[in-house]
Amino acid sequence: MKTFMISIAFICVFQDILFSQFRDKERKNQSKINKFSLSSFSYACNVDSLTIVTFLEIPFSVLQFVKKSNGYVAYYQASAGVKNADGFQIGNSVWRDSIIVEEYFDTKSWILNRKHFSPFKVSKLNEYEIIGELQDLDTRKKGTKKKILPFNFRKKKLGLLSPNFLLDLKGEWGFKNGKIPTHGVIVKEIGVGVDLNISGFVDESPFVIEVLLTNNTVTDSVIVQEKYQNTQGFFNEYYFIPSNNMNSLKNDFSITLTQNLETKQKNISFSKFKSGISRYISNIDLAIKQMKYILDHNKYNSSNKKFRKDKENLFYSLWKDMDPTPDTDYNELMDEYYRRVSYANENFDGWKDGWETDRGMVYILFGPPDQVERTNPSMSNSTLYQIWTYSRINKQFIFKDQNGFGDFRLDSPINGLGIR
Repeated sequence: MKTFMISIAFICVFQDILFSQFRDKERKNQSKINKFSLSSFSYACNVDSLTIVTFLEIPFSVLQFVKKSNGYVAYYQASAGVKNADGFQIGNSVWRDSIIVEEYFDTKSWILNRKHFSPFKVSKLNEYEIIGELQDLDTRKKGTKKKILPFNFRKKKLGLLSPNFLLDLKGEWGFKNGKIPTHGVIVKEIGVGVDLNISGFVDESPFVIEVLLTNNTVTDSVIVQEKYQNTQGFFNEYYFIPSNNMNSLKNDFSITLTQNLETKQKNISFSKFKSGISRYISNIDLAIKQMKYILDHNKYNSSNKKFRKDKENLFYSLWKDMDPTPDTDYNELMDEYYRRVSYANENFDGWKDGWETDRGMVYILFGPPDQVERTNPSMSNSTLYQIWTYSRINKQFIFKDQNGFGDFRLDSPINGLGIR
């Protein structure tokens, strides 16, 4: 009963502050320039080498736009490079460009973006680091991102690279013409299907590639099962997966390479955007777990024991009952709830995911506080405190970091809310 009452309270409070001024306040002090994305996709190009295709994706909102006579313009310089384990630079690409938009609204978009890519041919016998940099030429602010790619394939040994999903997009993107690689996270449009690129290293004996669609069901679906005879020492194959084979929000694939009784396996997922599902959700299993603050104990436990397809139907049903505008596809309550979950993960992580922390719980239930007070530790006491005040609902929460490691916990628990 207590949990149910808190759920109702959450809905009432939430609807009162749904699109309040505090959304802009919580982002104001974040360093936007570092919010660009750096990613890589790889495929074998000969028996000893592979190609690393690096991508930079720059949302318009991370740059400073200046008003001009023809609209708004932002100037930037971006680069992508690769270094080996010894720190030697294999290659580097630099782009200096501008973005012009007509509407001010577009300058704040996280969806509109500029993409750059560069392929780098490297030896398969090494570990690499990719580095992406972005500088706003107006503010001079600079962001840097790095990622380690631990390949280290042995000579004449079976090797399977991480498979790549490919979507239709006009132009050249480092793979087949008109195909752009994606990690398959909340893809909005896939048309009739997607391509799957599987690549690796083999010897001259026959080998088998198998692709299974698992999706947490009783029986796996065989998507591909092909036998090959190869004399090159590597392979780079493409397969088409029809969209009607991917009916779930999150589709799990198992890719297996077998040769001479030796097996290599990779597991990947492809998440589709679905109408009525928040844009912040890519995993229904996790999304249901994250509802623990607003579901009663029995419903929460039973929902986590169902198969994937049953979970999706249950998820729709649970949120339909809490939809403030049930006659539309867009559920404002769901989208705001998972926006808060996303914010908690970005800002309150520590020993566990941000949404599971005490600060994450309070933020998810009540949104951004009206005021945050922070204490400075004295010489004799290293305990840190944060005091969150919600004036509009007359609530205050005190968080204590006993050891100074950023693990802030509620000084007093919220009645009716326990970890289930």
